[in-house]
Amino acid sequence: MPSPLGHALGGIAAGWIVAPPRDRSVAGTLRSAALFAAIALVPDVDLLLNQHQGPTHSLGAALIAGLAVGAFTRQGRLGAAAACAYASHVFLDWLGADTAPPFGVMALWPVSREHYLSRVDLFLGVLRHYRAGFWAFNLKSIAREVLILAPVAWLVFQLRVRPGSRNR
Repeated sequence: MPSPLGHALGGIAAGWIVAPPRDRSVAGTLRSAALFAAIALVPDVDLLLNQHQGPTHSLGAALIAGLAVGAFTRQGRLGAAAACAYASHVFLDWLGADTAPPFGVMALWPVSREHYLSRVDLFLGVLRHYRAGFWAFNLKSIAREVLILAPVAWLVFQLRVRPGSRNR
């Protein structure tokens, strides 16, 4: 499963695809990035309850989050972007190596409580408990995430956010 940094980059890219910041100043762009990064990290609140990869790691929860943001802000497009930022977490976890049961994500909750996991371990995951090799493994994992996701976020920034880009 990716690190918080990987999830943040994925959430920013997914959110900006749907709703680039209206205010393209540095401050406006940073606020928008922070919002989508934070939304992409929300599924991991289940770690606090020791119920990781349950219903919070689902497209159903992403829909609920998007509807909540849309209702709160009265901006449907921002709600859709929030749902995409949230769903990016589910997608990235699905593509990540999983080392602890339950394996996979409950992606289709509330329709199904089955866990799904890709056969492709694009992301290495991170160790949550200190042991030999903790730092080396996590740094390698995070470097891989950045090498994969930073160019995606940068491309989205260039196409959708940067002043002069096509922003619809």
